[in-house]
Amino acid sequence: MAVFGNQSEGRHAALTIRLVSESEESRAAVRTIIGGIDDPPLQIFEGVPESPTGSNGDRPSSAPSDVVMVVFNGNEEASLAYLQTQAESAPRPMVFAILGERSPGLMRRVLRAGADELLFMPLVQDDVVRAFLKISETRRRAERHQGGIVISLTSLIGGVGVTSLAANLALAMHKRMNKRVALVDLALQSGGMSVFLGLDADRTILPLARLEKKLDSIQLESALTKHDSGVYLLAAPKRIEDAEIVSDVVIGSVLDLMRNLFDFVFVDCGTHVDENSVAAWERSSDVLYVVDQSIGATRCAWRFIDLFGKLGIKNAELRFILNRHDLRHPITEKQIAHTLARPVYARIPRDDKSLERVQLSGDDLWKFAAHGTLARAVDDLAHRLAGPEIEPQQTSGIFARLFSAVSARG
Repeated sequence: MAVFGNQSEGRHAALTIRLVSESEESRAAVRTIIGGIDDPPLQIFEGVPESPTGSNGDRPSSAPSDVVMVVFNGNEEASLAYLQTQAESAPRPMVFAILGERSPGLMRRVLRAGADELLFMPLVQDDVVRAFLKISETRRRAERHQGGIVISLTSLIGGVGVTSLAANLALAMHKRMNKRVALVDLALQSGGMSVFLGLDADRTILPLARLEKKLDSIQLESALTKHDSGVYLLAAPKRIEDAEIVSDVVIGSVLDLMRNLFDFVFVDCGTHVDENSVAAWERSSDVLYVVDQSIGATRCAWRFIDLFGKLGIKNAELRFILNRHDLRHPITEKQIAHTLARPVYARIPRDDKSLERVQLSGDDLWKFAAHGTLARAVDDLAHRLAGPEIEPQQTSGIFARLFSAVSARG
């Protein structure tokens, strides 16, 4: 079977792209552009307008494509007819028309035939990536379970800022986007989230691990600590030895329930891989692996890619966050991405001074450096994770939702 593309092990399912043109030369020109796209992952099949199964019979009509790209470079009537057939098919793919000229008449006819997107030769890769990402993100969110979104942060090496980034993302999502947000500290032995937030958390996850009956919303509420910002924390046990009591079954039940109560749940998985962290990843829409510009961090990230692929987690997108980024550092973002064979999803600039002020003052980043480079970068990442289609909601408070969930279960 002739397949072109960049699908790789352990990644979210690739978008299937059908590239249709009467001209092999035109297909090759388009293939060169889209074949170099790493994110989102793609599988590319080729065909001609008269051949619904592809030039090599490589993709039967019973397996629909996510995107059909029709190149107009010769017989316009045949291309228009094929495009309209695809637009009227069920299930319907997204239909892209690639035009060789910016003719208003042809553009009008193509749009009336059902094209969702117009692109022009020569293709600009950034334009194609933007269109593909919209489709990929929409599909990924449609595959999620109903309820809130769980996002896990992890790293195999300490000191790269997993805890601070998780906390700041939660604060940004709540303060800047008016979302109901909770944090879960799964770094059960270190318990660093309480320290970072300046909380003396008497309430922890430990009572939930000792329950002899099914977890409910009232029990969960009793284990949460509210930060001054309005973000809730499910803290790690105070004693190191109590970490062993918390099982993956408990974590699964907790996260499943928290998704019904919060818009976003950020999980600090720390640096230790065990059944608890896997339970969190299985319920996450995104797993953010945090690296810095060190050889050790990059090497551990490369090992994590292999592990994550072997775990076979299908519904979580593994993304790499370059934290504490310094433009003057000899190890560049490009070198890290090349080593991992994965793109860096976001860069968070190094700002030790602001983080130190956060720790010493007990205030959050947005109280004294809301317009600084660090706060802006965290805001940008939070908006990307939320997605463009998600709007701030004006709804009842968290405790109203807690009691509503109890009523629904009762």
